[in-house]
Amino acid sequence: MELIGEQGLAHVSMSSLAERAGVSRATLYHYFPDLDHVLLAWVELQVDRFVSRVELLAGEEPDPRARLTLIIAQLTDYFASRDHRLGLEQLGTLAVAPVTARAVAERMSPLMELVSDCLRTGQRMGQFRAELDPEVHASLILGLLGAMRPHLVSGRYAPGAAARAVSSLVLDGVTRR
Repeated sequence: MELIGEQGLAHVSMSSLAERAGVSRATLYHYFPDLDHVLLAWVELQVDRFVSRVELLAGEEPDPRARLTLIIAQLTDYFASRDHRLGLEQLGTLAVAPVTARAVAERMSPLMELVSDCLRTGQRMGQFRAELDPEVHASLILGLLGAMRPHLVSGRYAPGAAARAVSSLVLDGVTRR
């Protein structure tokens, strides 16, 4: 990704990538048929690392409201990160097959479950409304964060401000009155 960031995707070849990685071209081709597959593998790796970190942090927070706020803050930080922006820019240049898009989306499914579990725990503790559907509301929360992504990528919103805006909207909508 550093090489792509420095030279642009159009100027990166499998040879230059192999050289930067310190492996032979044959070794690189053994694992990846082309640069598109290298990039998609990198994006999947980044998503896996991010999801694991969020799961770990969220698991340490017993309060559902604080856990949900933490998850939202982690996502806004990630969407504003250089790695996410580079991956998003490069993926935008690819004609990503639907099966590939689904594979990346599936890697994010643990986040959906993490938010759903947080909502269920909050319901059991009486912090969130009993009539919430945790799966539907988790999808809505992640959709709201997805809608914030272009503003974070462009720099229009700082991650902290975006996290506060989304958290405020979400928590006012799920908190018992």
